[in-house]
Amino acid sequence: MKLITLKSIVSDQVLSLRATQTISNALEMMSERSFSSVIIVDDDIRPIGIFTERDALRVVADSINLEKPLSEVMTLEPFCVEESVYLHDAYTIMEEKGYRHLVVVDGQKCFVGVVSEGDFLRHIGFEELGKFKLVADAMSGSPLIVSLESPLFEVAALMHERKCDYAVVLRGAQPVGLVTERDIAHWYALKGNSNDIKIEKLLLRNVHFIQKGTPLQEAAIRMEEHGVHQLIVVDEGENLVGLLSRHDVLHAINGAYFEFLLRVIDQKNETIAKIGERKNELKAEKISSEQNALKLRTLFEALPDGVVLIDSVTMRAVEFNRAAYEHLGYTSDEFSELTISDYEAIEFPHETRRRIESIIQNGRDCFETKHKAKNGELLDVLVNVVAIRFLNHPYMMAVYCDISERKKHEEQLEILANFDPLTGLANRGLLHAHLQNSIDKANRNKTQIALLMFDLDRFKDINDSYGHSAGDELLQMVSKRFSSRLREGDLIGRLGGDEFAVVVETITHSEDAGHLAQEMLGTLAEAYRLSGGALIHVGASAGIVLFPDHGADAAMLFQHGDAALYKAKAEGRGVYHYYTDELTDSARRRIECETRLRRAILNQEFEVYYQPQVHMQTGRIVGAEALIRWNCPMRGLVMPSEFIHVAEEIGLIGEIGEWVLSETCRQGKIWLDKGHRLTLAVNVSAHQVRHQNILLMVETALKKSGYPADRLELELTESALMQREEETVTMLHSLRAHGIRLAIDDFGTGYSSLSYLKRFPIDVLKIDKSFVDDIPYERDDMAIVTAIIAMGQALGFQVLAEGTERVEQIDFLREKGCTMYQGYFKSPPVKAEEFEKLLG
Repeated sequence: MKLITLKSIVSDQVLSLRATQTISNALEMMSERSFSSVIIVDDDIRPIGIFTERDALRVVADSINLEKPLSEVMTLEPFCVEESVYLHDAYTIMEEKGYRHLVVVDGQKCFVGVVSEGDFLRHIGFEELGKFKLVADAMSGSPLIVSLESPLFEVAALMHERKCDYAVVLRGAQPVGLVTERDIAHWYALKGNSNDIKIEKLLLRNVHFIQKGTPLQEAAIRMEEHGVHQLIVVDEGENLVGLLSRHDVLHAINGAYFEFLLRVIDQKNETIAKIGERKNELKAEKISSEQNALKLRTLFEALPDGVVLIDSVTMRAVEFNRAAYEHLGYTSDEFSELTISDYEAIEFPHETRRRIESIIQNGRDCFETKHKAKNGELLDVLVNVVAIRFLNHPYMMAVYCDISERKKHEEQLEILANFDPLTGLANRGLLHAHLQNSIDKANRNKTQIALLMFDLDRFKDINDSYGHSAGDELLQMVSKRFSSRLREGDLIGRLGGDEFAVVVETITHSEDAGHLAQEMLGTLAEAYRLSGGALIHVGASAGIVLFPDHGADAAMLFQHGDAALYKAKAEGRGVYHYYTDELTDSARRRIECETRLRRAILNQEFEVYYQPQVHMQTGRIVGAEALIRWNCPMRGLVMPSEFIHVAEEIGLIGEIGEWVLSETCRQGKIWLDKGHRLTLAVNVSAHQVRHQNILLMVETALKKSGYPADRLELELTESALMQREEETVTMLHSLRAHGIRLAIDDFGTGYSSLSYLKRFPIDVLKIDKSFVDDIPYERDDMAIVTAIIAMGQALGFQVLAEGTERVEQIDFLREKGCTMYQGYFKSPPVKAEEFEKLLG
């Protein structure tokens, strides 16, 4: 459908009268101009009523005096739309209201003109879609039928009663003509009396017939060519089958448009899915590359022999491992400045050059020589060299083996066996040794170390359900996620089974270890897709110990780490916990937090803030999201992210959520009484869905406050909807039956499936802030947002974008047809009195 506004198609032939003018004036004007309605305006040219051909039918049916003023028969307060409304939105409104035309006004509410179904049909822009539908797909099979002898006033009464625009006149089983609202109004305007007039007197005989197998597009063209609004559908024997009106054609083409839109959405969804798959592939490749690089570097550094990549022209080392410079007593920086001749003790520089030329020619060499250490000591070494070229430049890869050191070499080879064969991570022995080395270094440098120990939740269930091979694959995927979150210098190891540990050096603040643990727990909690196709969720718990606070050596830290991990698992899993001997104090702090929250409820320390929800096209505030804040006497203003999870753990979230709903309804009734027609949205947590009677809670709040149900909107996350799915569907339909609006919050971050959207009676999709942040600059996010908006429109949902902060975002969303926005661009969440000021 073309993206145009009503302003560009509204008729400039304006018919308007004053309320004091007569019915006769209106009928004469409608007859002369062949218009179906007259708009009644006030002195400021603002519409106050409308007189249509259907109103004329009532005049004829009731024999109303034509000299009566229009004020006695007009329809009051006609439905008006602004000329800035898009064509598609206007047609949707007309369909919902059941109108045949719309009254168009400008920004000052002054009458501009009328848009009829014919205007929509000419400008709807989807002519091609009509070719794929037939007359039978759109025609009405039960038109109003009258005979030639029917009195005119009876026909007018029937058409008015059944709200018909026309009646088919039959002789036997065959149609002989049509009578329309316009015909009756025209006759009455000229004759003024209909009591003794038969329908035959004004029968329109210039009618056109069509068969039901004709393409719908051909029917629309025939209407346009002959200037008619209806075609009579007959069979091969010219018997009446039905009637096709211009309204039927427009409705069918619009339906075809939505079918077309759904196909486009499916194609976009497929594209988005492929983009997502490719992004996941690239991410996996990156993680794998980083993991391999980490492995290679670890192995490179663990080799007991010196390995050096030498520039064959400058004879300087461009890459080397620790053994290469440590066995000569140099630092890394010092060694990087040396040429081969600086530590080669037997050959002169010109002899070394000849050897390099020979290696380049022959490709390799193996020889014994002596290297001079920094302190002057001579070391016997065995050198293996291969020549390589990289970017058309010659290099040599040399491995130096300290021969008077073979035993040490054998011992160091065993280090290669200190890695877990399944995951490639350090095993317990290597991790223990690394931790002790880190402790020694921290003692010298007076720094702090953290040991984080992780245990997967319900890993035994995975093995039992899917087999040990699936369990092994899961452990490999877990190890990759661990490795992707570590800093350079940190070491991750597998202790055995489903236990892992991380040594983090140089912790500045003790809470840094908690932040890292929380980040890793979040990463591990994301779904895993096994090679067999199974989608698995597995969480973890973490214990944290710090050096020197919780132990003086590696053994003690591991022991106390086990205790901290056990405590984390005992507190409900999926959390981390530091080790401390003050378990009693920890319990008291937890009780104190619970007591403070309970006191907050009794002392009414909570307050509801409101963030505006703005209509995209008009810029008018049409609603708000209710957001709780805690005015704590000790801590001041506390955001929900700091206390909601605690309330859920101790079972207070239901009471708090019920208070928020009740307070929002109370405030909403106050605003409604002041003339502010707003929709107020309240969040419902997954915990409430699982454990509370949501319907009873809502009914109680609405009854107590007097706030209307159709002004209340409940926001649920996708994860909350999927819990106890069958019961949730029943609950949502019960809420919807009461008139309560339903919204999906943070849409796009969870399941985002068309199948469940069709199951749940949703009114609003709220696009998650993460997709809005980078538009209109990030192509993937733009594609996702565009698809969500299109999908919402096709399914009849309103679409609200969260987190809007810049005008560029608003312009993009408006262009794509987004219904509303919410974010700091309009206002942050504010108190009720501040929000009321925004309403003007």
